[in-house]
Amino acid sequence: MALIDRCGYHKLCEAILKTERILKDVIRLGTLRPLVGATSIMLNICLIGAGGVGTCAAYVLEKSSRCHVTAVLRSNYAVVQEEGFDIDSIDHGEVRGWKPYKVVPSLSSATTNQPYDFIVITTKAIPELITSLIPDLKPLITPQKTSIVLIQNGLDIERPFASAFPDTPILSGLSMIGSRTTSPRTVFQEDPDQLRIGPYYHHTDSLPKSTQLDAARLFVETYSAGLSDTKSGAECILAEDIIAARWRKLLWNGSFNTICAVTRMSVGEVLSSPGRQTLLEPAMREIAAIGTAAGYRDTVSEDVVQFLLHDTPETSPFRPSMLVHLEKGQPLELDVILGAPLRVARERGLNTPVLSQVYELLNVVQWHLLRRQKAGE
Repeated sequence: MALIDRCGYHKLCEAILKTERILKDVIRLGTLRPLVGATSIMLNICLIGAGGVGTCAAYVLEKSSRCHVTAVLRSNYAVVQEEGFDIDSIDHGEVRGWKPYKVVPSLSSATTNQPYDFIVITTKAIPELITSLIPDLKPLITPQKTSIVLIQNGLDIERPFASAFPDTPILSGLSMIGSRTTSPRTVFQEDPDQLRIGPYYHHTDSLPKSTQLDAARLFVETYSAGLSDTKSGAECILAEDIIAARWRKLLWNGSFNTICAVTRMSVGEVLSSPGRQTLLEPAMREIAAIGTAAGYRDTVSEDVVQFLLHDTPETSPFRPSMLVHLEKGQPLELDVILGAPLRVARERGLNTPVLSQVYELLNVVQWHLLRRQKAGE
């Protein structure tokens, strides 16, 4: 299998993972201990959002032989139902014609007599999408049984779900996989599956922390079983502080991802342009200042900023997700990647001239993209 841009996305993920190891005393990764008898019965999982990340996640979960996955597909339902997925993966090799245990065309058709143990959401974290999604989830959630797993980018993605489902464990997932769809039924994965899962503790007066942590451990154990025969470095780890991990990834996403979209330039082009000094580095330091004010100083320290800047090659042709979505005319994950940290900055009285300007520019672009999407263009 030919792999593309080994000095691009691979280096970026490697940089984030290296900072995780550097900060091991701050970001403690939980030691996974088996849940006795927890996986003796096949788990029932519903997955929403079968793009590059979601399709790979569904495949790994079913490969564990510990669960059945119902995948909710929309525009690609007919072709996947007929022909299955083709996956070219650094973790799993060439997979042809693979189908999840069940594929359905809508959430309403995902209802089942057997309650779901997990609902895994891998869609883009766009407020308008989440607002319409939450009411449709309610028939799929069984109290004291179902947990929600969010494998999405950004900050504060968990709050709408915790508010809507106060008695349901919310697991927050941070993926550093390099995967993308190349057609409605084909997925290309060029970098190992690196997944961090942690409980988003909420409503602990009625939902004990131990219950939320056990749900996270069960999901990590199941996902890890699906990666057990890979030799690429793929792993799923229980993160004790998943919010700190989000701030760490946001340091890169909030700067590189957004500025590449504004300039319509690749990572390497931005790094080798005058914008490195005038836009990129100031933006990253503004995010670091916000993260510090939010209580994550060590996670976003100047050492980490320098590490991310200098470990990313100026020759990289990598085009981050926000730029790719813009080029495809798709809505951007603007609110969770940039809007959320800017709200934190306003609450703490921080000045963010570069990030604020980048946000306003992309907000106009987002308005245009959503308007076109609503019009069916």
